[in-house]
Amino acid sequence: MQLKGAIYLGDDREAALALEKALRDEGLPLAIASGDLEGMRKAAEMDIDVVIWDRDNNEPGEPIPVRQIRGVGLNRQPVVALVRQGDVGSALASLAEGASEFLFKSPIQENPAPRLIQAVDSRQRDMRLAWCSKAIEDTSGQLKAIVGTLKDPAYIVSPDYLILYMNRAAQEIFGEGLWGGVCYRVFYDREEPCGVCVSDKGPARWRSVLKNGKSYRFVSTLIRTGGGEAEKLAVGTDITLDEEVRKIHKTFISNVSHDLRTPLAAIDQYLNIMLEGQAGEMNADQKKYLEVIKRSSFRLHNLIENLIDANNILSGRFKLRMQVTGVKEILDIVLPLLRAQAREKGLALQVTVSDDLPPLYCDSMRIAQVIANVVGNSVKFTERGSVHLRAGFMPGDQARIILSVEDPGIGIPKEDLGKIFDLFYRVEQDQVYVEEGAGLGLSISRDIVRAHGGTLWAESVEGRGSAFHFTLPTRDVAAPSG
Repeated sequence: MQLKGAIYLGDDREAALALEKALRDEGLPLAIASGDLEGMRKAAEMDIDVVIWDRDNNEPGEPIPVRQIRGVGLNRQPVVALVRQGDVGSALASLAEGASEFLFKSPIQENPAPRLIQAVDSRQRDMRLAWCSKAIEDTSGQLKAIVGTLKDPAYIVSPDYLILYMNRAAQEIFGEGLWGGVCYRVFYDREEPCGVCVSDKGPARWRSVLKNGKSYRFVSTLIRTGGGEAEKLAVGTDITLDEEVRKIHKTFISNVSHDLRTPLAAIDQYLNIMLEGQAGEMNADQKKYLEVIKRSSFRLHNLIENLIDANNILSGRFKLRMQVTGVKEILDIVLPLLRAQAREKGLALQVTVSDDLPPLYCDSMRIAQVIANVVGNSVKFTERGSVHLRAGFMPGDQARIILSVEDPGIGIPKEDLGKIFDLFYRVEQDQVYVEEGAGLGLSISRDIVRAHGGTLWAESVEGRGSAFHFTLPTRDVAAPSG
């Protein structure tokens, strides 16, 4: 590091000349001024990097005037104390009073330049730390001001689980005057910390019913204080209405699926009897009508199964039967049905599968269901051309198989793209007639893919087509150890 210059503030001419000679040999100019306020002001007008303060300027027991030196504008420059040879006590006192370094005089026996450079480095480091601490303190204050305006509960807890802050919404739920209390006792009436409190891995999410009887979804994150401590900020969102809607969904789905299964079984039974001729001979038109009824019955059967799947997902009873299998084996399950579905609309179904794809550890029937739902959706909203199903490999730390379904159909409006995976959501389309659906297939498919540790997403341009992609971990990534 190259210094611009230093200044000696003091009246010891011999010490000043010795310093000047030692620093001149190192190419570092030294200015000299009196060891008083006038000398400090003179130093502030100069372009220097270090202030050398002679301790002999002080009366016995008087500290180095570091605050005065800073007050005239010498904020970035370190103050180096010049003390009498062997006076270790004064050297230590100088450091305690705010000096960054010290030098012994009478005579100066070592090259002072390296210690001056070290003092400059130390001062710069201290200033950076002070700036960072102030920035953190300011950010913390701003954060509390923002959190204080929230209508939902928010609080901050210390590393040892003490409540450091609660906004007004939290106080209205739990009561005032609780700062300093133990969070898990105040909030949840527990005798020991929960897993969220103990974890220090960063953001966490959980749900809880609070003392006001409402359900909340909490998100917490770590925040750093000026002292470097990791406090935890938690913010809740009232999801009581969402929970009530979920309960209504679960009850509705359960009742409807149960009530539809019994009459549908009777319809299927008598349809088969009639188609097999056990109820008498039928002409060609009668058989054609019965085939239409059978296809409609099949669609209704699929709708009921989707309702049951949706209910199991909402109730947490969704189970997977995992096994090692290949992509081609899964496609063999579903492709015949999908090709027939495409042919009925005059479409072609193209399938491209990369060679030597690694095996998957998955529920093959459920992944086949996802493929059927996604391809079926593309076929439904495509009037001409072909639907293309691709399967490939994504290398990397998390090696994955990616399956994509692309179509030249009518596309998805931009305002609907973020909602198509919501339960019961249907895009209203005026451009083409499609069979009615319940808005279950894509939502269930997303949950199936998530349960496998994968991701399902969509891209679309209205009027030009859509592309759906989903990834699945390969066997080496997904299979349990042992």
